[in-house]
Amino acid sequence: MKKIILLLITTLMLSSFKTDNISDFSIVGKWKGDDGNETGYFLFDEEGYAYIEVKGLKIGGKDFEIEGKRGSVKYEIDYSKSPMEIDFIFTIFDGNKTKRLLCIAKKIDNDKILFSIGFNGERPTDFTENNEMIFNRIKD
Repeated sequence: MKKIILLLITTLMLSSFKTDNISDFSIVGKWKGDDGNETGYFLFDEEGYAYIEVKGLKIGGKDFEIEGKRGSVKYEIDYSKSPMEIDFIFTIFDGNKTKRLLCIAKKIDNDKILFSIGFNGERPTDFTENNEMIFNRIKD
């Protein structure tokens, strides 16, 4: 009987600790970012494809065309890292050329993330005034 009571108390104590569980967060959906000068959108679908819209230019998904070349944009996200690591994988079908855009993101809440894009093949290590933007989930 003592063991059952001890097990019950331990279970109650462990379940009472609140953690910011990122595992219940999903990037899937449409996101809008605005830095005061430009507005951009990301759409992450459930199949792992990403769509990007900046300055009226829309690219991404399973199959898109830009400047006469067809390609796709996928994304990979590592929720276990802090900040989360997000990679956009651009593939041009002609020649099967692939390039990764390395990013980081920090969950503010389920509908708001702080986002930073890396350039020159490097992932940002932190958020700075020059490389960060807040994205809000667009709910239909």
